[in-house]
Amino acid sequence: MRDPLRRPIRPIRPVGLALLTLASGVLLAGCGPKPAPSPGAAAYQDYCAICHGSRALGDGPIAPELEVPPPDLTLISTRNGGVFPLRAVADTVYGFSGKHEADLMPEFSPLLDGPDVSVPRADGGEEVMPMRLAEVVTYLESLQRP
Repeated sequence: MRDPLRRPIRPIRPVGLALLTLASGVLLAGCGPKPAPSPGAAAYQDYCAICHGSRALGDGPIAPELEVPPPDLTLISTRNGGVFPLRAVADTVYGFSGKHEADLMPEFSPLLDGPDVSVPRADGGEEVMPMRLAEVVTYLESLQRP
């Protein structure tokens, strides 16, 4: 006599097996080592996070002590009509006349020197800048939010 509380065991169909395989792959994906941060993310943490914060929100550990509050770097595009101003950001990070004297930001150009690379702009053009600077600027571009 069959037990009324037990359901019959059905074989796993191919679709069910595929879903089970996918689910176990997703679960296991979080178990491996985390990828190393990009060179731009690492440089950002080394040079920028103390003022701008680890998430670039303008809330770094020394931000309250600064005369001019550091801006939220995740809103650069928003403040520029939805376009990331690649050259202006690069100039601000790397250095421009008067920046250092006005005590707005430390001088990073010696730290970010190196071979030049081309960085694509949203309008299809490109900007040429030192590779380490390009890494930081493209990292900042990746952080933009609406």
